[in-house]
Amino acid sequence: MPWEAYLTIALLPGFFAGLFVVIGRVSGWAKLAERYRADREPDEGVRFRGQDLRIGWLWNYSGGITYRVSPDGIYLAVWPIIVGHAPLLIPWSDVTLLEERPGRWFSVAWIEVGQSPRTKLELPLRVMDAGRAWLRPQESSE
Repeated sequence: MPWEAYLTIALLPGFFAGLFVVIGRVSGWAKLAERYRADREPDEGVRFRGQDLRIGWLWNYSGGITYRVSPDGIYLAVWPIIVGHAPLLIPWSDVTLLEERPGRWFSVAWIEVGQSPRTKLELPLRVMDAGRAWLRPQESSE
């Protein structure tokens, strides 16, 4: 095998690692991690693996998200091979449910997270349904 092939094989993991870090920054995940980085996954609650997540209108993590809905909040993590995406734990006090709507394959919920500026996330409605008991009511705009 020529040396160029070995060089390509050696550099490929670094290329993808860099790409994942850029995706984390562009998507808004890195900004969320500044405030909501999780040290560990909560022990209790309901886990949903292989789920979707859309951050804002830009990026969709199709099937790559693990959620755990617990009294502490919503835990989000990506596959371990995707670098630059620290696990998140968003407390219920920072979650506002904006809208529920039918999606192409399943119903989704749009939520806002954080303080100003708030970040919009689209996630499966079944995830929000699992945490309905801890979700604070939507603030009235009147």
